[in-house]
Amino acid sequence: MALTEIEFDLPAQQFELLGYPALQQGQVLTVVLESSVLLPDPASENWFTVQPERLSPRLVHVGHSQYAFSGPIISADLMNDDGVDSAALQVRCDDVPVRILCAPQADGRLPYGTWETRTISGVARLYGVAEEDYSVGVGESIDVTLWHFRRLVLQPGDALFGQWHATDALPPTPFGFDRIVVTAHIHRNII
Repeated sequence: MALTEIEFDLPAQQFELLGYPALQQGQVLTVVLESSVLLPDPASENWFTVQPERLSPRLVHVGHSQYAFSGPIISADLMNDDGVDSAALQVRCDDVPVRILCAPQADGRLPYGTWETRTISGVARLYGVAEEDYSVGVGESIDVTLWHFRRLVLQPGDALFGQWHATDALPPTPFGFDRIVVTAHIHRNII
């Protein structure tokens, strides 16, 4: 059964780049789902591993904007900056395209096999990137219908500090320190 709903963080910087729009339930938004930076260490909170064997594409919700994932690497943007590797990978997880950001091992190198035709799996926090700077060569956008928002108040000194608030709309104001989690319905491309 295909995934119909997705949850992702909307970073304050993305909301600013969008021009602080009034977002509400029922609106359509085009986003690239992007992972947090993953380490090749399963002891980390957000991690990845690659292998040549094919695994079933999966995207399983395990926490606030956090997913266990596996899928084929469709394309790779491999970078080397002063001898330190990193990668942005386009991965097909449960028919949902996700851009996975990979950090190197302690030696500065990516694990062997971090390229197309391999399978990647791990755990990642997902972010919705609506305004791209196109500095990364991979990424596929999807359309989602916004369903609801959860806002974690983190403004220092705020009387509601540390509390989650659910709402069907996001006001057109900066949220600076607060964390916004968006729940959205995924549009399917019908051929």
